[in-house]
Amino acid sequence: MGADEKDLIITLLSLSQNCQEIKTNKHLLGGIMKGIGFCPGSAAGKSAGVYSRKAGLSPHQIELDNMQWTKLQKYDKFIYSRISHFSQLAAQENQSLMEAEKLPNFSQLEWTSANPKEEFKCFSNVIVTQDGFFNKPHQDLNDLNAWTYGISYFVSNKDFHSLPTVFTPSGHGLHFPKLKMEIDFSKKPGIMEILWKTSTMVHHTTKPPP
Repeated sequence: MGADEKDLIITLLSLSQNCQEIKTNKHLLGGIMKGIGFCPGSAAGKSAGVYSRKAGLSPHQIELDNMQWTKLQKYDKFIYSRISHFSQLAAQENQSLMEAEKLPNFSQLEWTSANPKEEFKCFSNVIVTQDGFFNKPHQDLNDLNAWTYGISYFVSNKDFHSLPTVFTPSGHGLHFPKLKMEIDFSKKPGIMEILWKTSTMVHHTTKPPP
């Protein structure tokens, strides 16, 4: 596993600990789901803005969180390069959509600071799922991103720098019902990268075994 991938995952997991849980997602069935970056508005009346932090954080916690946030900016090029590695078309389509909609990159601190011509801009937000997350089969029809890039990796909840002592047994993975295909997270102990069209492909994360 490369140092960049590991540091990115640890940074995102650390940031997510101070984020509020997303509990309004209609597809969510279990586990924890949190957002980092920007949430676009929609016709359903949702307000646009930054996914919010938990209330009641101490000044020290906020300072540490801000330090983690500044680290995200160095990953813009890395994530863009990983998507381009699998599909240059996917990276270009996402970038073109974000430029057309004038969406900020997930690593930016403010929406108003968006640069529509940022070279490695590819996603407006990152969704972090953990603790046995699973959801209903669905398509993300309102997702402005044409493609989604996912990373799966087993880490200890107590220490994001180490592997858990017990791995999830077989049966917890990303399932594409129409393709009759499931990517089992337990089959690969290292990093698993996935790139797919969430707006057109029915998909869901399956419930982990008891």
